[in-house]
Amino acid sequence: MNNKITVILTLYKTPIKKLNNLNCYKKLPLIIFEQEGSIESKKKIKKSLKRDFKYFYSNKNIGLSRASNFLFKKVKTEYMLFTQPDIIIDNKSILNLAKIFKKNKYIIFVTPSISEKFENLRKKKIIYKNKIKAACMMCDVKKLKKIGFFDEDYFLYWEDIDLMKKVNSFKYKMVIVSNVFAKHMSSQSSENSLKTEYLRRSNFIYGELVFDYKHKKLRFVKIFRKILQNLIFFFFNMVKFQFKKSFINLSIIFGIFKFFLYYLKK
Repeated sequence: MNNKITVILTLYKTPIKKLNNLNCYKKLPLIIFEQEGSIESKKKIKKSLKRDFKYFYSNKNIGLSRASNFLFKKVKTEYMLFTQPDIIIDNKSILNLAKIFKKNKYIIFVTPSISEKFENLRKKKIIYKNKIKAACMMCDVKKLKKIGFFDEDYFLYWEDIDLMKKVNSFKYKMVIVSNVFAKHMSSQSSENSLKTEYLRRSNFIYGELVFDYKHKKLRFVKIFRKILQNLIFFFFNMVKFQFKKSFINLSIIFGIFKFFLYYLKK
């Protein structure tokens, strides 16, 4: 079964110590895309992992959606595990996820129970869902090629929500397996810096507005209210010398203006 599964993941300023998490995929083919990567970075990763893997990189951050789609096109196996560097899951659990596809020919995604700590769940239960956590997701490659992976209009957030909505419009099913578990150390896949914080905050609101626009939920009253709220809090936090909070407010405002640029091009 190991030769039927390829693991793909994207790195962005991932701390070296977090790369140890990738050792849980040592029995599986691994393809990595690194945002703002380099040949030197590849050498550091290889030194840490002590295994072979395929490595691709971009000179600038092209966004999770584009990077994931690029990796998806490189997959030649029947199944693909889409995951993140802050996920920990053992090989037996990965294989158990892949076996679930045999239960129903319409299953396209299978996920484990994902939390910040490991749990012991006794009863095996396959739960059909309209929405799942995409942080660790086993995919049927053939089915996914039919509907397409992520919409590249999204940069970092909301692309998974959009994908789930697309799956629900088809006949395909998504399931969670209750006794297969993965640990997710949320927001630890990238270094903590102002640049990373800016990317997270600005692209979350940007993705939310793109999602609203694509699904005809966009309300400009909501947009202008968010701009006004964050402008007020920006100056308020500046007066109180809470510069990090002011930076967050500014990041959200820039994310909204990023959406305006997107909207004007449509």
